Amino acid sequence: MSTTVMTSGTTATVALLRDGIELVVASVGDSRAILCRKGKSIKLTIDHTPERKDEKERIKKCGGFVAWNSLGQPHVNGRLAMTRSLGDLDLKSSGVIAEPETKRIKLHHAHDSFLVLTTDGINFIVNSQEICDFVNQCHDPTEAAHAVTEQAMLFGAEDNSTIIVVPFGAWGKYKNSEINFSFSRGFASSGRWA
Repeated sequence: MSTTVMTSGTTATVALLRDGIELVVASVGDSRAILCRKGKSIKLTIDHTPERKDEKERIKKCGGFVAWNSLGQPHVNGRLAMTRSLGDLDLKSSGVIAEPETKRIKLHHAHDSFLVLTTDGINFIVNSQEICDFVNQCHDPTEAAHAVTEQAMLFGAEDNSTIIVVPFGAWGKYKNSEINFSFSRGFASSGRWA
């Protein structure tokens, strides 16, 4: 295999809605799932980074190590900021796994407005509650995806900035007129590569 195949990888977060009431979320890496319930964000995923004690210990038990870069960020074997990923085959023997963490949650359509799935370009710039607030001000999921993506880009996102917005029964119910943000409608998609 080529070096590129051995060292390339990605994160993933997926969601499955069962019978319209049970939401099942699985994640590997630092892409996130956030539920907006009664206008408040609920993080459904936890990033898989070497900063997490349990993840760091697993890496060490498998023979890997954690080294910090010049910015003070921990990386597995001095290379990867994630402890779980799809791919990154050269780090599998050092404890980087593709096994997702999963969470199940019962939806309450009278209180749950939407689910968002985001990549790290958005997560590192805009926090979960800000995402919830931005989306709550929009008329439809497409406009919401554009708004959050543009806001992340305006704030300096330097990585893949992609979002999926899935509306639920309480869509539009928890608008807050005190939230102000600006965005244009110049983006044609809900994802941007910086």
